[in-house]
Amino acid sequence: MPACNIFDDAPTVRRDSTATRQAVWDVIADGWTYSQWVVGNSRMRAVDANWPAAGSRIQHSIGVWPFLVDDVTEVLECRVLEELVLLAKARPFGRARISLRLSDTPGGGCRIAMAEEAVGAPMGWIPNQLTMAAVIPRNRECVWRLSAIAERRTTTGDKAASG
Repeated sequence: MPACNIFDDAPTVRRDSTATRQAVWDVIADGWTYSQWVVGNSRMRAVDANWPAAGSRIQHSIGVWPFLVDDVTEVLECRVLEELVLLAKARPFGRARISLRLSDTPGGGCRIAMAEEAVGAPMGWIPNQLTMAAVIPRNRECVWRLSAIAERRTTTGDKAASG
């Protein structure tokens, strides 16, 4: 499945973080943190050693016990410190293409943009307005969590270095 610029067509959320682009990327590049910032993911089962290189995968579970579904997310495209495009297999609902894009903000922070679109059946059949109603609040929480983790790591690291 070829990667494409989904920011043109898919619902997109953005958040400015005080963390640097490197700090945010470091969280994304640590596949074991995926369940900490991706809403709906409850645990990590495995992370490929070359994550987040194109073709690498993470294995995780979605839902809450005892209603857990084991799933896999694959990297379609990776431009280090700039963009990560994922294919999430959300069984039984289908698949979603998710793009995270990072850019610098004035003052040394980072803008996190996240876009998501359903790929194929059955979620691809749902009208875009309904999809946005579900995806935007979820993704808003995802980028808030991602930003908070990166900011906390930066703050904790700065205190440890100066102490």
